[in-house]
Amino acid sequence: WLNDDMVLVNRTYYQYLTREGINQNSFVEIIDDAHTFENRTELHINKKTVVGVNLRVNDVLGYSQFTTEADNPIDLTGPVSNRRIPLTDEQEARLIELRPGLFVSPGSQYDIDGDGAGDFNLSDTTDSTSYQWGAFAQHELDITDKWRITGGARADYYYVEAEDPIAPQGVEAANDTYSDWLTAISLSTQYNWTPELTFYVTAYESDSTSNSMAGGTVLNASGQIDAQNFATENSLYELGVKYAPSDTRWYADAVVFDQKRSLRNRDGSNSGIRTEGFETQWHYSHEAGYWLTLAASYIDARWDDSAASQGTGQIADAFDDSRPDIIEGTWVGSPNFTLFPASNQQLQGIPEVQASAVAGWQVTPEWSVGGDLSYTKHYPLDYLQTVFIRDQHTLNLNARYRFTPQLSARIDVFNATDQDNWSPVFEGGYFGATLAFPSQPRHARLSVDYKF
Repeated sequence: WLNDDMVLVNRTYYQYLTREGINQNSFVEIIDDAHTFENRTELHINKKTVVGVNLRVNDVLGYSQFTTEADNPIDLTGPVSNRRIPLTDEQEARLIELRPGLFVSPGSQYDIDGDGAGDFNLSDTTDSTSYQWGAFAQHELDITDKWRITGGARADYYYVEAEDPIAPQGVEAANDTYSDWLTAISLSTQYNWTPELTFYVTAYESDSTSNSMAGGTVLNASGQIDAQNFATENSLYELGVKYAPSDTRWYADAVVFDQKRSLRNRDGSNSGIRTEGFETQWHYSHEAGYWLTLAASYIDARWDDSAASQGTGQIADAFDDSRPDIIEGTWVGSPNFTLFPASNQQLQGIPEVQASAVAGWQVTPEWSVGGDLSYTKHYPLDYLQTVFIRDQHTLNLNARYRFTPQLSARIDVFNATDQDNWSPVFEGGYFGATLAFPSQPRHARLSVDYKF
């Protein structure tokens, strides 16, 4: 506290991460060392203005291999050996042996035999360090007693170094550096029409980075840092209203929005996504100790004049035509990478309509019970909309008993009605024509919590 009107705040953060993922289906992601350090200093003035600077350093050494991953389903009712898919000699020849029997991709492409074509498979292997210097400011301005405007801006300078940590023998390891400025700006206004009724408008635009595992920066096939990974543009425009009548125990709010953002594809490229939608909720709490929240949303998500890719073009490619009564297959085979041209097609893997109800009741000072019910409308899993997840609902229930102010026990019952629900593997539907995750059947969890 410098004085009554000025406060200086400093936050220092450090994280160390190491992780080793070696799957039997030949997927490998090893984060050998990842260090992140950030120091942020803010000056708060008159509780209305904030200015500050920060420094962030991210150093990542990691090895990756997903180009030969067995993405198609495996019969889980068979022996465990069915799920172990060894690499062929041809596949191993296009990878680097990190340690005996473990193969990963190099950090860039190389033409060893001089035929003009790259001889290796590429994933996200990298040894990179990024330095980020940022400055930011935000100010809140009271126009009248009812009208307030808040604006903010930020600029960050990035300097990145990246090198291939496991280049083939006999070649010079690829390396590159890159620097760029990224900016962000936001503006919002809030108007209290009455003490009960409030409107707000928010606009936000920013640049951001597109990174690989643990925030590392990869080299492309040319041994360079791709500039497009530092130019992913995001924007959000939002209009909202909240109504909270005085002397009542409920409120309601609603918002409409238009958002543009970037989706990183499996090959490291970026596609634009545009989402327009509407969200609303109503909340009620009773003095007797029970409460209820109802919420619903409509989301129209589409490719923003961007290309889309899938591991297999359509589900029929995974089948022959021996059972036309079930499906007329194309015999093409799967996986069969397919790139769809730039379009405004609906984004697969995201339901348009969602609704939920959440309730709770403090039965006694010791006992409380609650639950939540959610619903999603049917939605396509694949780009061509040949595979859909049907309408689904999920009911979860819970109860808590508090022995003392510090000690409590809680039981949760998930999927209480034991629905056979499904979900996409990844957003953007790369596996949408062939893969979906089954949700867990009814199951319970007992937890005990003690607060010191």
